[in-house]
Amino acid sequence: MAPDPLAADVYDDLIDVIGGTEHVLFGFDGPLCRLRASSAAWPTPYADPLVRTLAAVGTGLAVVGDTPPAAVRAYLTGRGLTGCFGRHVYGGVPDAVTALGARPETSLMIGATPEELVAARDAGVPFLGHGRDERHAALLRRAGARWAVPSLEPVLDAVRAAARLSARTETEQRS
Repeated sequence: MAPDPLAADVYDDLIDVIGGTEHVLFGFDGPLCRLRASSAAWPTPYADPLVRTLAAVGTGLAVVGDTPPAAVRAYLTGRGLTGCFGRHVYGGVPDAVTALGARPETSLMIGATPEELVAARDAGVPFLGHGRDERHAALLRRAGARWAVPSLEPVLDAVRAAARLSARTETEQRS
C-alpha cells in the first residue's frame, strides 16, 4: 500500500525510479536541512535515515547547491553523515554528475526549488521535488516536477521497497 501523500501509481513509479538510480544528488536547504536566518540548520525529517539507507544499498551521494562547502561539510559532520557523502559537495548538478562519473539518466536530483528543477532538467537528471508541506510540493509540481512530495518518508519507503525487490530478484536468479 502506498504511504500518504502519494497515490499508488505514483508510489510504484517512484519505486521504479529509485530502483534504477545509481546516484542521488541532494539539494542542501530543504531536502537535507532547513537553514535558518541565524545560520542554524535543522534536519529535515527522514533525511538522515534516507541518506544512510541510500548509502547502505550502494547509491552514490552528493550535495549540490550554493551553500558554502565548508558549511555543508560541518553540517554533515555534525549529523554523522560525512561517510555517506565523502567529499562530494558541488556547486552545480553538472559538476556533481561529472565528478561522480555518473550517467545523468541513472541519477536523481532531490531538490526544493524550481531553480533546482531547471538545473537538473538542463543536466538531463530526473528530479524529485521536496516541499516542506503540500503547498510547497504543489508549487514544484506546477513548475514541472513529475514527482514532488511534502515529506521524505515515502521516498525512504520507496528506497526500502526497491532494495527488497532487488534482493528478491537476485535470490530468484541464483535459484
